[in-house]
Amino acid sequence: MDLQAEKLNILQTIMNSDDEGLIMDVKAFLSDRETDWFDELGEEQQKDVLEGLAEADRGETVPHAEVVKLFGKWGLK
Repeated sequence: MDLQAEKLNILQTIMNSDDEGLIMDVKAFLSDRETDWFDELGEEQQKDVLEGLAEADRGETVPHAEVVKLFGKWGLK
C-alpha cells in the first residue's frame, strides 16, 4: 500500500465533500483516537520492547520472586 497516495485520496474525498456528517465523523474519530504508547517510543526503544516480548514468548523470563530477592538487597520491593 502506498501510504502517501492513500492519505491524498482521503484528503481529496474530505475536501470534495459537502457532507457535514462525514466531516464531523472524521473530526470525532481523530480527536477520540488515542496515540499508542509504543508509537511514541524511539526506534531503538521499540526494538528493545519487541526483543523483550520475543524473549518472553520463548520463555526466557525471570520469576517475580527471584527479581524481588535480587532487588530487595538494594531496598527495592
